Amino acid sequence: MYLYVKYAASSCVRCRNCVEICPSYIATGDFKNSPMGRLELVRRSAAVEELYDSFSKCTLCKRCSYFCPLGLDVAEVTRQMRSWLTEVGRPVPYVEKIVSNFIKWGNNVGMSPHVAKITLKTVLKRIEYEKGHRPDVLVYHEGRYLDVLDEVERKPGVNTALLFPSSSDIFEYNEALRGYVYVLNRLGMQVVISLHLPDTANYGYFLSQRHMYTIVDMYLRQIEEIRPRVVVFGECGHGWHIFSRFVAPKHPALHIHQLVYKNLDNLKLKRVEVKKPVVYMDPCNYSRGSTPLIHEPRLILKRVVGDFVELWKNPKESLCCLGGGGLIAPEMLKTAVEFWSRAYGRDFGTAVRPCATCKAQLKRVFRELKIDAEVLGVVELLYRALD
Repeated sequence: MYLYVKYAASSCVRCRNCVEICPSYIATGDFKNSPMGRLELVRRSAAVEELYDSFSKCTLCKRCSYFCPLGLDVAEVTRQMRSWLTEVGRPVPYVEKIVSNFIKWGNNVGMSPHVAKITLKTVLKRIEYEKGHRPDVLVYHEGRYLDVLDEVERKPGVNTALLFPSSSDIFEYNEALRGYVYVLNRLGMQVVISLHLPDTANYGYFLSQRHMYTIVDMYLRQIEEIRPRVVVFGECGHGWHIFSRFVAPKHPALHIHQLVYKNLDNLKLKRVEVKKPVVYMDPCNYSRGSTPLIHEPRLILKRVVGDFVELWKNPKESLCCLGGGGLIAPEMLKTAVEFWSRAYGRDFGTAVRPCATCKAQLKRVFRELKIDAEVLGVVELLYRALD
């Protein structure tokens, strides 16, 4: 058993501060699916299946660490327990599948480089049609740089930004991808996207330490091969938490919100009309992750939509969407719907949650609950606000 697991289990004072605030407990009402309950399972050396059943339902949102008087982080306990469960042959199947896709294809959904290139071409043509500007984007694959629209080989310039979007922003919700590309071009940067690694995710964090570091090394190798002027990371909560800890310290790298925040006065933004009320929801790993993103998205949002509603008085109290930790799996949708019914109100006009997993989860849950609200990240709104 890992050292921190033993430390947390032995240090817990059983105050119950973590129980009612835990998304997994709120969703299921089962004490075993609370941080205190999980530590109790460790203390009594529960059977593998009982441990799996509990720790597979943790979202790794770190909310417990904020409410714990000792600061015990049961998300870290879960990460270590999942590593152990994976090594003894009991991984979370959905997470294992996502990690397998990523290690083979460089993205969660298993897109081949050919499919990624075709999809990118369609997205860039749409930018050109909507904005009247030809995007300057190269794709990198097998040592070659290719202009996506002309499909000819071209050398990159000096002001290159290696962009890691979410694969879902390429494959499904591509207004965010349009936003990344258009904003970077407007800031004078040439965008490079790796066909070998077009994703922000690291589901290895939810599976095992070994898999997490395998994916970290994939990012490091690709950055060292391309050697961009700057690395720009897209809207992904858990991905940013890991990337900012293990990759960004070794290379010039910024989250898209940090980059825009630094250059906000250089962008001519118009006010965007969206359905009211606009509600901002902090993704867990922005408010409680290793490199918090709290002020940047709020200032950008203020510029593009004006007034908005804060869902929590303190961002560190933010609630998970119940998609983290692999709980976005289709078989968990009913549980997520139950969670949203208990934990959230329904007064949303536009829900802004700048994380690919959060957006995907909210759209599914809102559809099931018949909540008529638009779900967006910050970058989609930036795209609409730029001429």
